[in-house]
Amino acid sequence: MNFKIWHKMIIGITIPSLIALAGGIFTYEYINDVKHRHGFVEIADDLKGRALEVRRNEKNFLLHKTDPYYKYCQDAISGFNNSVDSISEEIVDQIGKDDFLLLRHSTQAYSGLIYALLRNYQQETDVIERVREEGRKLETFVASGKHARELSINFILDMRRWEKNYMLFRDKASFDKLNLSLSLFNNIIPFCFECARYTEAIHTLFSVYNEIDTKVNDLQIIGTKLEEITNKIASRERQKVSDFFTHTQRLLLMALILLCTLGPLIVYKTATYIVAPIKRLADITRKISEGDITLRAPIREHDETFTLAVSFNKMLDHLQLTQESLEKSMELLREKQEEAEKRASLGFLVSGVAHELNNPLNNISLTAETMKEDIKELSPEQMAEYVQDILAQCERAQQVVENLLDFAGARKSSSKNNLNIVSVVQESINLIANQLKVNNINLRLDFHDSILFIKGNRSKLEEVFINLMVNAVHAMKDSGTLSISIKPDSEINNVFIEIGDTGCGISQKDLKNIFEPFFTTKPVGEGTGLGLSVARSLILEHEGEIDVDSTEGVGTTFIIRLPLIEGSV
Repeated sequence: MNFKIWHKMIIGITIPSLIALAGGIFTYEYINDVKHRHGFVEIADDLKGRALEVRRNEKNFLLHKTDPYYKYCQDAISGFNNSVDSISEEIVDQIGKDDFLLLRHSTQAYSGLIYALLRNYQQETDVIERVREEGRKLETFVASGKHARELSINFILDMRRWEKNYMLFRDKASFDKLNLSLSLFNNIIPFCFECARYTEAIHTLFSVYNEIDTKVNDLQIIGTKLEEITNKIASRERQKVSDFFTHTQRLLLMALILLCTLGPLIVYKTATYIVAPIKRLADITRKISEGDITLRAPIREHDETFTLAVSFNKMLDHLQLTQESLEKSMELLREKQEEAEKRASLGFLVSGVAHELNNPLNNISLTAETMKEDIKELSPEQMAEYVQDILAQCERAQQVVENLLDFAGARKSSSKNNLNIVSVVQESINLIANQLKVNNINLRLDFHDSILFIKGNRSKLEEVFINLMVNAVHAMKDSGTLSISIKPDSEINNVFIEIGDTGCGISQKDLKNIFEPFFTTKPVGEGTGLGLSVARSLILEHEGEIDVDSTEGVGTTFIIRLPLIEGSV
């Protein structure tokens, strides 16, 4: 070949090589960056796990109220602080200095509240014992007859009963009745010394309970903040890793486009001199540019393009492997995000269920303690009443656990059965009932009087309803009204379930995309955008439809249509 041919061949080989080299350099930089980011993700996951461990020990401490569980809780806080302190300042600056500063301040306040609550619980035990002692003295005093005639032993016994109910249930009704009894009691004998000590003990008990409730609320707010910050850090770092894949994919696509455009153009210019071998490569390159990267250049010995063809094929092999690897990575990322969405929803329910279980367990404990102390004085009827109360609380706790197991999938199957849709919706409401109380949300129900049967899978339908209710709670933040209605159409062929909220609403530009996978109107770190997509697929699986009506600043209503079983009403 003459110098001109060699010159064009060198140009034809050099330019694509420089493009590939530039792409390789940029890719290397991205890979080096993702190695660091992967370490940050592990740090964020460790902080997230330790924050959850702190919350778990917090719930145990609030349940048992003893020194050992206080120590467990403080150990978990210390472990969390040690993890935060072990992170270098350089890493802290890259992940988010403000977030780590907020974590340190929050854990300090959290630890102080835990210690203060321990003191309050110790004080609570002393005050309860004092109330009972003063109550027994008051009963003895009244029984002696050294008091005003208006004061009867029956009145005192009724007041003691409200006292025990208040200590057992800590509900507003028992408080109001006990407080009213104290007011009547003081009006009857305003200058009774024995009566004043009992009244003072009761008011001290009121004060201690109010102080405990306030600190528990503050503790849970700070604990939630710890979870939110660690979740935010973890989500942000994962997003950065995801961005790496996106940038790498774009870089490889740009390199491919450049190779598939500039390369063929230069080869075409030199085709007159190299003729057939280069023409073959040009044809293959054209087909690859059309999307078929499975093609390979023919390898022929003693061909002028032998080395180029070998290199070209190797490049395509690596490119195809890289594309397949990226596709698998994106699919894995999608699966992980969907799993995280489900776990977040389940975690949201578990936190509420933990509070639901706390009430019956406390009631059982206090009832048993009362029986232990007064067992010799209890009549058979009173004993039976206490035992019945314990059984009722046990049944209540068992029902809560069964509902959670049903939703979590412990008994999940893909089979469809005849279901009372009202019952399915009611069980879903039971699972988030405590979250409605915590978020100060009113519940308004409008159910059809008749029993409405559909053919479906209970677990999957509960997943849909709970997902929509949880979204409604998030949209209303700290207060609002959750409206749920169930009504058949005029021909009784379908049943319509409407779930509405009085939250922030959805803009018209976002409304058409809300059922698309990965689309979300929530801030970064608070949702993956898979919940409504999954809900829509489950409704379609039941041969139904789901639609939405929303106005910004007014609220959102989801309308679900499901076919009724013929003759079910």
